[in-house]
Amino acid sequence: MQLPLNTLAPMEATGNIPLAPGTLAAAASIPPENIVGQETVDTLGDSALLDHLVDRNPRLVAFSLYMWNSERSAWMAAELKKRIPGLITVGGGPEVHEDNRWLLESRAFDLLVSGEGEEIARRVLNPAEASRIARESGGFIRSPTGDFPPGAFPNPWLTGHLDPGAGPVHIETMRGCPFTCVYCSYRRTSPSPRIMRAEEAASLLRLLSGKGAREIIFLDPAFNIRPDLELLLKAMEKLPTEFFAEMRGETITREMARLTRRAGFTSVELGLQSTNPKSLALSGRTGDPAMVLRGASYLAEAGLKTIMDVMLGLPGDTTEDTLRTVSSLVERNLHHEVQVFFTSVLPGTPMRKNFPGDYMRLPPYYGFTGESLEILAASREKIADMLGYDLDFPARPVLFDGWPGTFTLDLDDEAAEAPRSEFRLTSLRVTAKDHWADVNLLVDVVKRMRADNPFRQLDLVLLPSRPFPVNLLEILRRTSPPVDYYGRVSGIVGREGNLRIAVLTDDPAKTGWDWLMTMAGHCTVAVDVPDPADLPGKAWETGVCARLPGNSWNMEDLARRVYSMHQLFFVEKSMERLWSEFMGIL
Repeated sequence: MQLPLNTLAPMEATGNIPLAPGTLAAAASIPPENIVGQETVDTLGDSALLDHLVDRNPRLVAFSLYMWNSERSAWMAAELKKRIPGLITVGGGPEVHEDNRWLLESRAFDLLVSGEGEEIARRVLNPAEASRIARESGGFIRSPTGDFPPGAFPNPWLTGHLDPGAGPVHIETMRGCPFTCVYCSYRRTSPSPRIMRAEEAASLLRLLSGKGAREIIFLDPAFNIRPDLELLLKAMEKLPTEFFAEMRGETITREMARLTRRAGFTSVELGLQSTNPKSLALSGRTGDPAMVLRGASYLAEAGLKTIMDVMLGLPGDTTEDTLRTVSSLVERNLHHEVQVFFTSVLPGTPMRKNFPGDYMRLPPYYGFTGESLEILAASREKIADMLGYDLDFPARPVLFDGWPGTFTLDLDDEAAEAPRSEFRLTSLRVTAKDHWADVNLLVDVVKRMRADNPFRQLDLVLLPSRPFPVNLLEILRRTSPPVDYYGRVSGIVGREGNLRIAVLTDDPAKTGWDWLMTMAGHCTVAVDVPDPADLPGKAWETGVCARLPGNSWNMEDLARRVYSMHQLFFVEKSMERLWSEFMGIL
């Protein structure tokens, strides 16, 4: 199984395609039904997912461990071992390395496997063999460095382990990276490129297209370094499929950009990271940033959406250096799709061995070299101003009707109890004559709902009958400190984490507009209005949101009429979906 990252919007795809579980199951000849399905892990909360797994009575449960899901996976593995006597738990993936102390000390896994898994999948996914290996190895093994090319093992998209028609298809036609970036964990297990020949890759793409794949994402570390690139691009031209890949910008010519577009690529990602030569040298990042920018211009000229990556906090970089890097994108009109990442000091990387500053010991492992995390976060806001758009979508709590995980609780009802929800994203609407008078009961409800589901997203929607003090929000938030990657990242970028608080009212007269505008500075506040024009201009300016009824709104017309698209919500689920799609969230 592979657990997902929490999402910002209720209908947003998690992107949690279980490629690693499918690949290992196919390599070990384990039936597809032994993979916990994507819909199951995306939908169920912690407690319900535990019950689901216990009901299946497994002898072994293996987890794909990534930065965003490793803590929840370790918690779940430990809970499963309590409930299933003799269960063997196995963990593998990028998180597994000898220097990841918190993971080793969690004791949640009988066996941790570092490195590529296909060649040893039959052994480590066999309960008896995994138990023996765990005893003899002390619970940690490093798989042999692979020398097999992609395609040497059964492809899970073709064996029935994964469905090519269900969504984006992730594939590898190259494994291994020749570059020496010290912050990247990929190279530690695959230092030398192993490339599927263009003819084989083209055949695979045709098979996937024939099985319904409409979007194929290459996971190759640098798609365009293959020697037979032109041959493959020309073979892709007639396929009714869209493609996406990350490329090295230095080698992109005008002709290569044209061929890339004709092959069916609609967007390409380029890692610029920095234009500071000192930082690039310290980071092991070879290449000329001026040539990356030139390659990006060729892609844009060919009609491709060019996504540019910039890293904040690299060794040798200052805030001013990063701002100069972003300025170079703005000057060349390459700033419309920019991703700005904090530098993560990942397990097993050369950077972790030699990092000159401090870093977080838990995911997301952000590092700081002379500038604090607060300064780096403020720099990110400056970058957003330069680019002219938010780098992160604000979270959208569930304020529409019809979400299956929505419950209502009346604090004035003496028999009221915290509802039991099986959903990973649960929305609790709370009514009361006086929320402040019932604050202790409300805190108890939140604590109970989070106790069995510490990693769940809980939207706490307060429906006020009268104003309550703003510090009610802080009292509630103290019940839910960050417990994982999602919560920590949310706090750093200025969002709420696993507990998201909102105020929703159908009658502003109950509280007064001044109170609503004050609260909008501390949480999401939405007011039911028949039309956006009915929300006062000052309310828009202070961040109050409008919630609209009906299901016949025109998206483009609404976008022209609202102060900010993020300040609009809907009663109808269908409209919320359309609006989220219009904003680019879904």
